[in-house]
Amino acid sequence: MAFKVLVSVIVPVYNAEQYLEKCLASICHQTLKDIEIIAINDGSQDRSLSILQKFAQLDQRITVFNRENGGVSQARNVGIEHAKGQYVTFVDADDWLELTMLEELYQACRLTGSHIAKCDLFWQEAEGSRQLHYPANTYRIYNAIECLHKLFTEIGEQHFGFASCKLYEKSFLDLHKLRFDEGMNFAEDTVFLTRAVLKNQSICYVPRQLYYYNVTNQCSLTRKAMVHLRHNYDVLYKKLLKELQCGEVYGEVKNSFLNYQFEGLLVILHQSATKKNMKYELQSFLKAYPDILKVKLINRNMKQLVFLKLIKMNWLTLSSTLIYMNVKKPKVISRC
Repeated sequence: MAFKVLVSVIVPVYNAEQYLEKCLASICHQTLKDIEIIAINDGSQDRSLSILQKFAQLDQRITVFNRENGGVSQARNVGIEHAKGQYVTFVDADDWLELTMLEELYQACRLTGSHIAKCDLFWQEAEGSRQLHYPANTYRIYNAIECLHKLFTEIGEQHFGFASCKLYEKSFLDLHKLRFDEGMNFAEDTVFLTRAVLKNQSICYVPRQLYYYNVTNQCSLTRKAMVHLRHNYDVLYKKLLKELQCGEVYGEVKNSFLNYQFEGLLVILHQSATKKNMKYELQSFLKAYPDILKVKLINRNMKQLVFLKLIKMNWLTLSSTLIYMNVKKPKVISRC
């Protein structure tokens, strides 16, 4: 490319024909023009590849890689390896961006010297999305412990757990060999971000909603992850615990991590088909993760507080019934 690439936008694509044009248009029309768009067609069986090729003919900044399906982590890693930009960001093919997102995050990194910048997202559902109110619009630098607390306890528009809605300095990723775990197909973003935060020790927070997260297209992804849900959570917790212990921060973020495990327990129980299965899943989870009984819950409603109290009293049947009666209507908040 003849121009200097400031940001490489990495877009894994798998059967996204319904949303792909909107996604690509929102990237191509960014106010920051010195970008490249690396689109990885990950074995799509619909019109996604032809849409990518059409856009690539119209915009020389787009490079298309066509490959057999290997999963989102592998696709993102391919993008990182080919990226020529000073910074990289990840956009899922069914999401889209505010037109100023890349420029705002780029300026935040340049002005603060941070290797990572983060914005908030619009939780885009069929009926619309919620507009956040910000009392101030100044940047804030969160240290590693603050980031991890938020990573394990925040959901929704300010959720820290997505690899998307962030900008990463490419040399920082390369220096620390930060890549996505290709053996994971569930919550791989959380592991990647935990590693990145521990290496960088901070994130620059831009108090703006700039990324549209398309909740309405998560059904097929969610179903695939739910097949072996408990196993997926076991793998996730093991990897996260190892990262936190190696980073010598587990003691400082233990309660937040236990909150993250409690969230996983609720999702697992809601996926159980019968009350009998719920009781078994509850007993099995508590046996594997007994420390969850010591958790001090953060930002939880009264039913969830009562549920935890019943578990502590060993009223497992009543606890299972309470779960069945909508203690929580779960939203799967991790890309699967």
